Amino acid sequence: MRLFCVAMLLGVISPPAYAFEPGSLGDAYRDFGYVQGCTDDGELPGCTIIAGGSQFVAPYSGQTPADVFAALKAMPPLAYLEFRGDILAMYDSYADIAVGAVAEADAGADPYGVTIRAMQGTWVSVDDPQSVVQVVGLIWTDVYGGEAVSQSVMSFADACSDGSEGGGAVMELFSIPPQDMPAMCYSDLYTDKARMELSYMGRGNTLAYERAK
Repeated sequence: MRLFCVAMLLGVISPPAYAFEPGSLGDAYRDFGYVQGCTDDGELPGCTIIAGGSQFVAPYSGQTPADVFAALKAMPPLAYLEFRGDILAMYDSYADIAVGAVAEADAGADPYGVTIRAMQGTWVSVDDPQSVVQVVGLIWTDVYGGEAVSQSVMSFADACSDGSEGGGAVMELFSIPPQDMPAMCYSDLYTDKARMELSYMGRGNTLAYERAK
């Protein structure tokens, strides 16, 4: 997983007071991110926030206070928020976090929200109808012939993590679990109600998809 310590330029909003002293449970962390959702099922029961290509899971069995869980559950998927917490443990594809404070950020301060919301859903390659992409929140799943073949965390920025610029917003896909290869980075992002296009920075070829009927 990717994990960067973000402790600067976060004065846009003022979340409520911490439920515990920052750094008292683990490494203190704060960032802006998106609510992926909360679930009682699966391998990761709890609430998940995705930020910077990393998944942060607040497990129900952890030390996140009940009022913070209530606030996260009240936020719709893809709500843009500022969160503060302590990293309890790091794994290949996610980090356990005790969230001490959350607050919804001004949607106008989110430079990628419109693009992310437009990409939600199921998309079929115009070149190969067996090739399908499913976008749920910030999780990208590649499906071929009806079988899921890979899954990645989506991350949006103004440049790829290797410094490459695409003349606008870029999207990187960080594999779940991580692979011994660079992240896939795409530029020239375009999505409307019926079509999605993106250009692979490494080759320059454009991938085009149509929304599944």
